[in-house]
Amino acid sequence: MAKRLFLLIFSSLIGIFASPEILMASDDFTLSGLNNSGIMETIPIVEETVAQEEPVADVPVYVAPEPVYVAPAPVYVAPRNTISIVGRTLDIVDVADTTVDAGNHVNKYGDKFFYGHNSAGVFGGLVNLGVGNVFSITYGGVTTNYQVARVVVYEKNTSTGRLQLNGAGNYMRQVANAKSDGVQYSISLMTCYGKSLGRGDATHRLVIFANAI
Repeated sequence: MAKRLFLLIFSSLIGIFASPEILMASDDFTLSGLNNSGIMETIPIVEETVAQEEPVADVPVYVAPEPVYVAPAPVYVAPRNTISIVGRTLDIVDVADTTVDAGNHVNKYGDKFFYGHNSAGVFGGLVNLGVGNVFSITYGGVTTNYQVARVVVYEKNTSTGRLQLNGAGNYMRQVANAKSDGVQYSISLMTCYGKSLGRGDATHRLVIFANAI
């Protein structure tokens, strides 16, 4: 069998070299006179194909949403209530009665009465005010100027707590309503005066009556 295959291949080579043409891969030709009974296997020519690329699926692209601006809720800030007097601006705090300690600020009782300690940081300078002097109060966002109209020094009865003149009377209600000798004033300011009794108390009270201008 090997001898027959050799003769077959040799015969085909003689036919190729005897031909003046050069066979190309695309030429059609037929081999004749060959006995292929001894060929054990025929290998088909498989045309090479170019692999097609698999289509790439669209990958979703994340797009961040546009930020939405949300304005903060308005916060109400109450206007600062102050009194500007004798070179100082002091905070004013509303109180329900005249026994509340004023601390380092000025207490406001009702609509007309302001009181504070006779200390350098609060109402200690009231002693320097006289009739005609001007100061201002800012309350509820409105500033009003006031002019001193009258200055009165009351005695304090240490037993009853009453304000007296010459050892008689009870003037606290009038002072809290900014009245003096039947005259109505716009506001009144009060602080301790005289000899200190300790615990923020003293023998007298200095009261200033003033009118808005």
